[in-house]
Amino acid sequence: MRVVNVQNGIYAIYLRKSREDIESEKYGEGETLARHEKILTTLAEKRNLTIGKIYREVVSGETISERKEMQKLLKDVENEMWTGILVVEVERLARGDTADQGLVLKAFKYSHTKIITPVKTYDPDNEFDEEYFEFGLFMSRREYKTINRRLQRGRQLSCQEGKYVGNIAPFGYNRVKLKNSKGFTLSINPQEAPIVKEIFRLYAFENFTINSIAKKLNNLNLKPRIADEWSISSVKDILSNPAYIGKIVWNRRCQKKKTQNGHLIISRPRNYNYEIYDGLHESIIDTKTWNLVQEKRKQNAPKVNHNSIIQNPLVGLVFCKKCGKPMQRKPYTKTNKPAILMCSNSKCDNISSKLYIVENKIIEALKIWLKNYKINYKFKDNLKSENNKIFEKSITNTKKELEMEKSKLNKIYDFLENGIYNKDEFIIRSNSIKKNIENLENKLEEYNNLLNKNNEIKNVQKMVVLKLENIIDLYYKLENAEDKNILLKSIIYKVNYLKTEKCIKKESNPNNFELYIYPKIPKI
Repeated sequence: MRVVNVQNGIYAIYLRKSREDIESEKYGEGETLARHEKILTTLAEKRNLTIGKIYREVVSGETISERKEMQKLLKDVENEMWTGILVVEVERLARGDTADQGLVLKAFKYSHTKIITPVKTYDPDNEFDEEYFEFGLFMSRREYKTINRRLQRGRQLSCQEGKYVGNIAPFGYNRVKLKNSKGFTLSINPQEAPIVKEIFRLYAFENFTINSIAKKLNNLNLKPRIADEWSISSVKDILSNPAYIGKIVWNRRCQKKKTQNGHLIISRPRNYNYEIYDGLHESIIDTKTWNLVQEKRKQNAPKVNHNSIIQNPLVGLVFCKKCGKPMQRKPYTKTNKPAILMCSNSKCDNISSKLYIVENKIIEALKIWLKNYKINYKFKDNLKSENNKIFEKSITNTKKELEMEKSKLNKIYDFLENGIYNKDEFIIRSNSIKKNIENLENKLEEYNNLLNKNNEIKNVQKMVVLKLENIIDLYYKLENAEDKNILLKSIIYKVNYLKTEKCIKKESNPNNFELYIYPKIPKI
């Protein structure tokens, strides 16, 4: 059933904790959602707004897919349930990537739903408000990245100081708070540490394989901390963790993001180029045993051909539109025919094409893309230049108004001293002027932010054009397939390939395939 309450003037409140809020709560600054709810309900009372529902997001998710209440809110907004949504700041609505931000923008715009904050009301039907709202989300994403970088730098510094920054201690240790200092370290777990020693002993001195160690531990009913039984991977993780010799590692597992079927997939694959520091904690394993284990693991590792040379400039870029498997290069060894690009799935009936033809078509697509981008950029740049003039004029006028109000404030002090105003008159008049000054300062900040945002977007779009031009100009000058591959991956997420008809006759069109290109370039 579709419910429409727009004409009744029904509003909703959206509450969400940010990462900063969670950190602030740890230091006794009060429960965030309760505080924000009070602010917004008070705002609603002042403006005589009827609140129909309150959405309380108790998680701090980066994407909409992680925020269940936000998903419900967007669905209700799309169904035009609310006249407007109250939030403490627009940044609470979307701090994810550009796709998430676009989803939020469209939902509010198409449903004509207002966004109301204590500072400003955004009307999506108003072009200026729409741009300002878009800018708020843009800056929010930028701020999120800045905060995240700052947090990562802080965590790395803690590692350099020997502190433990993980949330869960490795098996064999407990995570403990440092005395008289911020941060955490590790203390030996007396029940688990002997098991760690046994794992290293069996591998180093008894010639046990990783698999046989796992079986022995399970037969002895020695349980790991979380799982029901030991596995090859859990034993391997222990044998490869430098924490057991008193070390702290940084960036051992890097976060990798990719989209699959429209969903964000986050993984943490092992990074072998991690940084290592001396920890504050006591070691469980001596260095001699550790080195022996690492040497044996290296000897037992499967052999990898590191001399293989990339011959396909499209490797890891082009995927089958039918089955999703990577497209691979297949050379003709006995003839001089050019290599073909075919699906790696032998059961798939997606028809192959000559690799160089697919490669050329991708570059042609980039050229068309660049041409259209330039046209749009030129048009938008003119608009942004006009907007800059408006913002600059507004800044100048606001500064003048601000100076006049400050001058008035100085005058009423003279009036008080000269007896023109009594104390009560002075307080009333000064409070009024101070309020005007505050409003003007807020307005000035808004205009400056809009001007900066406008200039930043212009610079980003200019850099995109230059990047595309450089790639197109450089591509065919490169002889190395690996270099070409790196260049294409800097501008393209992936390409889906589809061909349903074979080229039987000589006059057949060899270009009768479809390419679906997913660029890394921001939209204008």
